[in-house]
Amino acid sequence: MPVRALLIDAGNTRVAFAAWGEGDGHARRDGERWSAAAPLRRLGALPTPAAGAEAAFGEAAAGLLRQACGAPVVLVSVVPRVTDLLLALAPDLLPADQRAGLPFAHRLADPAATGGDRLCNVAAAVAAGLASALIVDAGTATTIDVLRDGVFEGGVIAPGMAFALEQIGSRAARLGPVPFGPVPLVAGRETGAALAAGGFHAGVGGVEALVAGLQRAHGTMPVVVTGGLGRHLAAAGRLHDPDWTFRGAAFLCRIP
Repeated sequence: MPVRALLIDAGNTRVAFAAWGEGDGHARRDGERWSAAAPLRRLGALPTPAAGAEAAFGEAAAGLLRQACGAPVVLVSVVPRVTDLLLALAPDLLPADQRAGLPFAHRLADPAATGGDRLCNVAAAVAAGLASALIVDAGTATTIDVLRDGVFEGGVIAPGMAFALEQIGSRAARLGPVPFGPVPLVAGRETGAALAAGGFHAGVGGVEALVAGLQRAHGTMPVVVTGGLGRHLAAAGRLHDPDWTFRGAAFLCRIP
């Protein structure tokens, strides 16, 4: 399938590449029901490079960029040094941020200081035909943004659901790392089980409390979840779309 654009989502943990091709599009909502869009074709993902790993990252990214085959390259990034590395490889790439022109009104104090991923997430809601939506992006950080009656009101930013578990596992003298994932909420009989249950349920429960509080403050609205940990927030009536930010980037940069 011909590539209409190569999309890049550069986050704090990884840099993901996807192709936007003919037939790719956006979710729709009819009444209380969602019609999900087909998944995008993922081309690969690279760890966000640490200091000293820029050369290896650049070599791998150059290989992925060749898959654009002359099509536009669209970048949504929250990591300025990764932006610079990718600009050196693709000087004509299109930034998916406020410079592309926002397809919604907003109450932001400074759109240029707002992460491009958040702007793309709200743009994807507009592309899906929504006037109001709550968009939860669960990754290294958790962002929850509010689109209300066509206006981006702003949102909240919290540590990622797995962040506290990772921190306590690495910093507490008598606690070790445990994976973040679904476990029963019961009293653990040993430290690892207690830590796993507390970390997972506090992480998910904290985000659910934010969602409920924002709904009380701004009114009931459709909920979209995305991001690497978004699957843990999937629920009836919600749309879970791992490609949501990519879709918003394509819409923001006017990729047909």
